[in-house]
Amino acid sequence: PTMRELLRELKVPRTFLLPEADGPLPGAEALEAAGVAVVSVPDCGHNIMLDNPEGFARATATALACG
Repeated sequence: PTMRELLRELKVPRTFLLPEADGPLPGAEALEAAGVAVVSVPDCGHNIMLDNPEGFARATATALACG
């Protein structure tokens, strides 16, 4: 199974972070229907936590607070 398939199957709060510059995530609807929050982080590339540590920390803190 793909990582997204595994993510959809988990029974814990989940959030999928992606770079805002990538645009809409293909398959986001399936993730969201399974209860996965899909969150775009601005000003970053593939390495979200390195490119925008503050944005990553903010998105992660929000995800943890909602769980």
